[in-house]
Amino acid sequence: NMIKTFLRKTSSGMTLLEISAMIVVVSIIALGMTSGAQAVMLHYQTDTVRQDLRQYGNNIMREITRELNLAQKIEIDGQNGFSRIKVYEEFTDISPSLTISCHKNNGIQFNSDIPVNGVLKFPSEGVFRGNGQRQVYIEDFVVEYGNSINPGLSLFKNSFVHLTLTLAMESDVMDEVDDVKEEHVYHRTVFLGTSYIQKKITNAMSVDNV
Repeated sequence: NMIKTFLRKTSSGMTLLEISAMIVVVSIIALGMTSGAQAVMLHYQTDTVRQDLRQYGNNIMREITRELNLAQKIEIDGQNGFSRIKVYEEFTDISPSLTISCHKNNGIQFNSDIPVNGVLKFPSEGVFRGNGQRQVYIEDFVVEYGNSINPGLSLFKNSFVHLTLTLAMESDVMDEVDDVKEEHVYHRTVFLGTSYIQKKITNAMSVDNV
């Protein structure tokens, strides 16, 4: 009888209280694992979009720099609230051979098209973006000539061009009240060597003619 009583007590299993406690603990662990996995996944997705943005910023600035280095003459004005560059292949040309413009959602455009034969497309579309997830756009594009206090250096000064491109990414994937915004800024200072030499030649010729 004593053995039967002992077996009955030890094999009766867990009490309702113990089961409830176990369910709570397991639920907390599962919730923590789910939240952790979600955080890792969101970080991975954001980093993927961020890498696309960085790659675009570096590549597009390199292409703009390359075009400016080849130009004999440029003009800077504005369009869509951004700077615009008119590139002239020859110093005597009346019409630009290339117009570099900027659009908030379409990125930098060469003659209103995607640069490098459609390769350098602004990464506003793709995985992990759009549909209330992440939005990428151009915050600013500023092009200006270099500054010089010495008026005698004005020709030299105007042969330096400062480019500033600011790309933005807004994320609305977590439970924050406001969107999380981050900016990526790219600076380039370009010396217009071809343009500078051409201006020097033109000035020298005009002096000789006088």
